[in-house]
Amino acid sequence: MIDKDKALQTLEKFRDAGLLTQAEWNEVNTAFMSCFAFADAIQMADSLHVNIKVDDIACVPAELTVGSKTENAMDGYIKYAFSSGMNVIFSSINISQDDLIEDKTNEKRPRPYLDHLGIDLRQETTDVQNLFAAIPFLATKAGWASVPQGGNGTAVFCCHVQVNAKHWVYPRKSRVVPLEFAYGPLVVNEVMSGCDLRPADPQTTPAELLAATSCSAH
Repeated sequence: MIDKDKALQTLEKFRDAGLLTQAEWNEVNTAFMSCFAFADAIQMADSLHVNIKVDDIACVPAELTVGSKTENAMDGYIKYAFSSGMNVIFSSINISQDDLIEDKTNEKRPRPYLDHLGIDLRQETTDVQNLFAAIPFLATKAGWASVPQGGNGTAVFCCHVQVNAKHWVYPRKSRVVPLEFAYGPLVVNEVMSGCDLRPADPQTTPAELLAATSCSAH
């Protein structure tokens, strides 16, 4: 169970340091509301995470991470796990198709910014499995796009970790940050980095850029 108040307090430190905007903090806050389209997923989640893109992970002030456990620390990628259930990830490496598109178009988005909000569904129970399977339906019902990754025995390998499967959801209008629903135990690989990066929004990204930056294109 995530402690909502402590989780938001965790993020307030990063907001006040200029690593999150007020609007980005507000988006995370709305995920805790009962009217949120995926409120049940928040209740079942083992943890949440925010991935903040930065130019250099070494520039993150050490005092902001006091009280956290450092996990998955690699070149250009580091995760701070807080007891609130809110994990904060900083990355300067490519973690998404959008990053690859920026490389191709030379239109780099100013950093720091919130890349996505992750909902970590680690328990392989029937209830969690059924909820995870319903994510695309819930996204469509809300008028949002979604993209699956992995599943049916095919794991998802991204950066230095893998999980059983993911659904990515792309909100509209009042929400702009992609949502990641990651199902299954988190496995960390110390020696290799996978290429199942966060897919770009299929409703707003030209098809030729999606094809040129897909995992199979590398």
